[in-house]
Amino acid sequence: MSVQTDLEKIVGSGNVLSDPETLSEYSQDQSFVQARRPDCVVLPATIEQVQDAIRYANKHKNPVIPFSSGKNLHGAAIPDQGGIILNLKKMDKILQVDEVNWFAVIEPGVTYAKLQDELMKKGFRIMIPWGVPPDRSVLTSYLERDPVLQSANFEHANALIMDMEMILPEGELFRTGYWATGGKPGGPLGPIRNIVYRLWTGAQGTLGVITKMGVAIHPLPPMRKVFFLAFDSLEEMIEPMKRIQRREIGMECFALNSFNLAALLNDDWTVPASFPCDPVASPAFKEIQASLPRWTMVVCLQGFERLPEEKIAYEEEALKETCEAAGVELLTALPSCIALDKLFLAEFLKPFKGLKKFRFKGSVHDLTFKSPLMKIGEMENLLLSHCYQEGYPPQEIGGYCLPIERGRAIHLEMDLHCDLSDAEETEKVKHVWYRASELLMNNGAYFDRPYGPWAEMVYSRAGNYTQKLRDVKREIDPNNILNPGKLCF
Repeated sequence: MSVQTDLEKIVGSGNVLSDPETLSEYSQDQSFVQARRPDCVVLPATIEQVQDAIRYANKHKNPVIPFSSGKNLHGAAIPDQGGIILNLKKMDKILQVDEVNWFAVIEPGVTYAKLQDELMKKGFRIMIPWGVPPDRSVLTSYLERDPVLQSANFEHANALIMDMEMILPEGELFRTGYWATGGKPGGPLGPIRNIVYRLWTGAQGTLGVITKMGVAIHPLPPMRKVFFLAFDSLEEMIEPMKRIQRREIGMECFALNSFNLAALLNDDWTVPASFPCDPVASPAFKEIQASLPRWTMVVCLQGFERLPEEKIAYEEEALKETCEAAGVELLTALPSCIALDKLFLAEFLKPFKGLKKFRFKGSVHDLTFKSPLMKIGEMENLLLSHCYQEGYPPQEIGGYCLPIERGRAIHLEMDLHCDLSDAEETEKVKHVWYRASELLMNNGAYFDRPYGPWAEMVYSRAGNYTQKLRDVKREIDPNNILNPGKLCF
């Protein structure tokens, strides 16, 4: 009896796919991670089916790769050793929205667009990362620690996961937080007793399959006001950002370089439905980019339910004082951009249009890492110099800078672009990207989400830590069936 036949007994006929076209689709994404076909794709619809499929795979030592929306874009769901893709897209229910305790319970197939639309009907929102695909799984994105736009604020950016339900590698059902003791997810003791969930964040599906998650939600702000600051480099931005963050001014605070802001403003481009996508020639893009500052910082002041006007008024006064002391002009608009504040007010709730940057050449290969605030200028200069020496045009590098926890650290995303249908260009950009990753890491950049080639770079520098992770993996997943080959496993 075949594996496919056995699995069909678990999930039903038609829910196990093994045709060449489907297997090819799941074998690669737009990243530089080497392609590898799975043996089959399984589509469970219930927790019990997930448990039975994992028990079967564990018994027969078949690799299992958890998969939700397929919008990781970094190779995390490419089956390094073949095996079974466990696609959870059919599990797409919003199970609960608690408007009193401010949380929702979702399944892995729930996307950002679906959840945000539903919450906004009720006067709430979920916090979303910049430039994330609208059909990316919320659950997976939070697990992968995609930093949300509100990351400057600790409460709105770190306390996002309330509780989790998962299936462990031998098929056991496991819950965290208050949920684990028979209470409801999102209960008052949940976050206090839920620190254990961190073991599964950033694990790329190597330690368990998450089937439900309680996520924090927040009321829609009754009033907001947007300001802009222009800079010629990240070095110039350090002091103003430090002063703004130390005074805890604003909810959203981040910066885009001229490439990424021009992509956002370019009407010739649309948000792709899949990645990689077809590039679209646009003479207007370079004209827009040339009209913009090298870097633009965006600061949004937000009023809460009570006295929103007063809150925005005193924060605006503090922002003006801070900018004056730092010697930088505070702007309500950019000269070449009409209604830029309205664009960003919409993007704070649905920040999807940043993905238009993929239309430049079809694929985006980011260098995503954390850095101390005082080193972001050094990081930018290292990358620009490296790309210039390697023949990659520095003006074609996308940039996104996000302070975390009031500037305790900075999240940086610097993008390289290439047309994957051009083998010579792809190989050149891959080389530049790989060497840039090593250069940045050697100079203190912290790659906290080690996808693909980054994993070897990261774990080869931390022998004791790597060994402890392998010990944990061996204890939880003794047969090494869950996404083998990822991280240091």
